[in-house]
Parts: sequence; C-alpha cells; structure tokens
Amino acid sequence: MRLGWRMNRPPQFTIVTPAFNQAQYLEQAIRSVVEQKDVRIEYFVFDGGSTDGSAAIIAKYAHVLADWSSAPDAGQTDAIVRGWGKACGEVVAWLNSDDYYVAGALALVAAEFERDNQIQVVIGACRMVDERGTVIGRKYAREFNLHTLLTTSGGVPGQPAVFVRRSLAAAVGLPDATLHYVMDWEYWLRLGLHLRPGQVRVMQAELAVVRSWPGTKTRTGVEAICREHRFVLERMFAAGTLPVELRALRTAALAGTHLKQSFLEWQAGLNAAAWRSLGQARKISAASVAGRRGFGLWLRLLLPYRLHNWLQTLKRRFMARNASQLETIDETGPV
Repeated sequence: MRLGWRMNRPPQFTIVTPAFNQAQYLEQAIRSVVEQKDVRIEYFVFDGGSTDGSAAIIAKYAHVLADWSSAPDAGQTDAIVRGWGKACGEVVAWLNSDDYYVAGALALVAAEFERDNQIQVVIGACRMVDERGTVIGRKYAREFNLHTLLTTSGGVPGQPAVFVRRSLAAAVGLPDATLHYVMDWEYWLRLGLHLRPGQVRVMQAELAVVRSWPGTKTRTGVEAICREHRFVLERMFAAGTLPVELRALRTAALAGTHLKQSFLEWQAGLNAAAWRSLGQARKISAASVAGRRGFGLWLRLLLPYRLHNWLQTLKRRFMARNASQLETIDETGPV
C-alpha cells in the first residue's frame, strides 16, 4: 500500500529497509527512522514474506511509510532496488532490519549536504553491538579507497552510515540485484570509480548502529560471499574499463578474496578451512601472505575464534569496570 510521506514538500531522504525474519530487531530499525527529527523522509519497508510476525510490526507504522509490502521477493538487494527505483528523495540510503540509526543522525547528514552542493556522498562512523545490544566496537568512517576495496574485498565503510545523492545513483546505476552478499562492496567500487576528489564528506560522528550476531549473512554465508567477490572482480577486470593503475592489481585482488575467506572461516570456527584458504591465497600470490595482513591473519589462526572472542569479552568487561570505577572516583573524590 502506498501512503503519503512526511510533510508535503519533496522528501530530503529516501530510506529503504529490506527485511526477512528479523522481527526481534525490526521495530527498533523502523523507529530509528520515523523518529528522526528536523528532516523530511520517504521511507520504504519491504519484507520478503517473513513468517515471524514482521508484517504486523510493519503495519503498525504504515501511516508514516511511503510504501510497504510483505511477500516473497528476490532478496535483500531486490528490495533495495525497488525502493531506490521509486525514490523521490534527494539523498538515498538503506538500513537493514537488524541495524538502526542514532537519534539526530539524518539531521547531521542533511547539514553536510546542504553545506556544500559539490558533496555527493556523506559517510559516518558506526557503533557495533552484539545480539543483546552490548557495544563490541566501532567502525570508523572511511572513504572509498579503490586500491583497498579491490585488494582486500573489504575496506568498506559502515553500510548504514553511507548516504548518496540520488543524482549520483542515477548516473552510476542501482545496486546489482544479482548479488546477494557483496552488493554494498560492489556498489562502493562503482561509486569510487565515478567520484572526483572533494565529493565525499567523511565524518567521524556515529550515525548508525550495526548489529553483529550469528544470524547475519556475513556469519552464515562465508563461501558464497567470497564466490561473489571473485565473480565481481573477474567481471570488472575482464571488462577492461578500470584505470591502468588498478588493472595491475588483478592477482593481488584475487589472492585477497582468499585471505578474506580465511578470516571469515576463522570467525565461523572453521579453522581447517581457514588454513586451506590461506594456502590458496599464497598459491596465487606469495606476497599477499608475506605482508602485514597475511602475517596478522596467520597469527589469528593460531588462536580459535571462540577463545579469541572470550578474551576480547573479558577485556571489554575489564575496561568497562575500570571506566565505571574512575567515574565513581571522580564523582565522590575530595572537593
């Protein structure tokens, strides 16, 4: 059903939330959009036919949505493409149903775009939380570094904190709906190839919260993720349209996909597979394993991820307890 968006003027933002069986987080995502202040928003929520009550949650907010549906679709990217294809907003973005925006984030982004008409993309930082909402880290804002994006199959900014002028999206095209795992990485590559110096504003303010939990696609689809990386890279290098200095990175880029796979397999507790992927990277490019990234990964593989994660949890608790004690000392110390 299509309903009017907030206010009568053309919306400043078009936000799309693709959803599928994440009812436990969905309402927080929706509220983080519709409760943003001092901005105009056109908001689409497209659910892929969830069976966990997601449709009922979305229906509660139908009066503030531009459009919504709950029916089988072709996946996350399909939902994003449908929403962006209908967009009237000057700035487009997508917010996954297990992530959410920080209060006031969109007003900060709007101010950056309004300050300089040359800015085409605004990128902010993200807070990282686990399935319980406990803070586990921070993803710093970064530009689209083409060398890093190509050679590591990573180096991406936090996806929900990336905002793109719709005019740029029209020039570059929509995200590739044939991709189910690496559509953001592939899209950032396309944007990076199109953008000129000075057209990206990077701000270290936290704009969004990214949830890392066992149900995320990054944790459940390791092999498929890296197959898509290799598919995209082979397609890009075969097209012959990359700048000359980037064409020379083909070997390093393909080796990088196996290093990425090794890291993700280690995270998934698949240590034997992680060692095999590291070996495959070395076969393609010995230099890729000899560098700092390869050596750092080798050291990680010596320690199972669960043990590593347990030690990191203890470290975070220790630091949080010390911070709390320092605050108490500060508040109750001598006057």
